[in-house]
Amino acid sequence: MENPGNSPTPIVKVSNLDKYFGRLHVLKGINLDVAPRQVVCLIGRSGSGKSTLLRCINFLEEPSHGTIEVDGIKVEGGEKGRQHRQLIHDVRLKTGMVFQEFNLFPHMSVLENVIEGPVIVKGMDRQKAIQLAEENLDNVGLLFKKDEYPMRLSGGQKQRVAIARALTMEPKVMLFDEPTSALDPELIGEVLNVMKRVAKEGMTMVVVTHEMGFAREVADRVIVMADGELIEDAKPADLFNKPRDPRTKALIDRYRSGEQ
Repeated sequence: MENPGNSPTPIVKVSNLDKYFGRLHVLKGINLDVAPRQVVCLIGRSGSGKSTLLRCINFLEEPSHGTIEVDGIKVEGGEKGRQHRQLIHDVRLKTGMVFQEFNLFPHMSVLENVIEGPVIVKGMDRQKAIQLAEENLDNVGLLFKKDEYPMRLSGGQKQRVAIARALTMEPKVMLFDEPTSALDPELIGEVLNVMKRVAKEGMTMVVVTHEMGFAREVADRVIVMADGELIEDAKPADLFNKPRDPRTKALIDRYRSGEQ
């Protein structure tokens, strides 16, 4: 699908991506360009392939066919071998991932959770990692919790720590896989506010979300997925006010009526 921004140098480029689980064809010839500093929201019904696409971008799922390129690193799906594994490692260093579940280590303090990746995976100097972690924890409003353990945090606080952890890896692209879906309604806003701040600071973001208000307010583009395909790609105002595909209209009408 063409990028409405027509960026000549996308920071994320997905080309002819297919993903099979056995005989099930989950992603069907996906083409997607994301420009630097762009915020792209992926919406669609459950099972449409949104999370699988996101997980293919950083190879948590191995694409069956096609190519993924992140910040100049191009990886062919379905290959094997040492070079392939190294390219995947390089792509993951450039992509931060925030999941539905928070995946914090329960036996580590907040600060230890946040510095683990930079120190162990990137080999960052521990003092530099601590400084960066404290800056990011401050940015998400949780520096005062740095010595606490995850069990003493609310769900919203855990997800904000997870965002700080991903940012401390200094990624070029942030991937969010329904980051508010596991939260109680009263905690969703605090996480969305952090994401809005990250977007305003210029981070490239690809967000799988059911939060239509966030997509309308923050996204540069909203992409609708259905049956493993990208069926609509537009600016939020155009997509929400004048959807072209009847499946998009049905999706938006359902959200507006409060259904999931």
